[in-house]
Amino acid sequence: MMIRIEGLQKSYGDNRVLKGVNLTVEKGSCTALVGRNGSGKSTIVDIVCKAKKANSGIVRYDFDESKIFDHMGVQLQDASFDGRLKVREVINLWKSIYGGAKADLNELIDILDLSSIMNNRSEKISGGQRQKLSILLSLFHDPQLLIFDELTTGLDATTRDDVQEYLKMINKKRGKTIFIVSHYMDEVEALCDMVHFLKDGVIFESGAPSTIKEKYSCDSLQDFVKKYMGKVVA
Repeated sequence: MMIRIEGLQKSYGDNRVLKGVNLTVEKGSCTALVGRNGSGKSTIVDIVCKAKKANSGIVRYDFDESKIFDHMGVQLQDASFDGRLKVREVINLWKSIYGGAKADLNELIDILDLSSIMNNRSEKISGGQRQKLSILLSLFHDPQLLIFDELTTGLDATTRDDVQEYLKMINKKRGKTIFIVSHYMDEVEALCDMVHFLKDGVIFESGAPSTIKEKYSCDSLQDFVKKYMGKVVA
């Protein structure tokens, strides 16, 4: 077990977003969290990363949580950087924070096609390029746990494929644990061995993609989402 979430509840005023979420991210797995917009997926990520506090419930980690970001790399959905800094300077800032890079930066820069924008100020790069930079920085210190919130949103098709192949490699060959939030069911099927479906503030269904499809007689996870996830009930 890398992460275990037990009875997680979170409200914003009268809006109960999470009503008792239970899920586990197994060590060495690639696990997805799927749900409709506004279902609370990013809230779960924020709580796991200690950016928000739950009203109740527990998140357990398979590492010293007082040093959480030594063990965890996070790419958030809305990454932002100091616009005065060039891309190269943002990367150098991370180098100074971590005392150097443990990952192969040249490999990552090539995979993410960042070499042509290294001297561009971060305020001038596109949303997709900010996404690429955020992915690189999440991998910078070679953490054991990687969390990606809408991993490939805004990426072109070629880079999306390259990123997926890289993540498959580090998951299967290097034993990295990956936890992703995604709306792309083809991405979930390509990458993940476990998926949790969040609906009405709780985990509605969990299982391997193949198990889910067989249980519900669906040809794809996209078919399952259309038939069974539905609109969120108040």
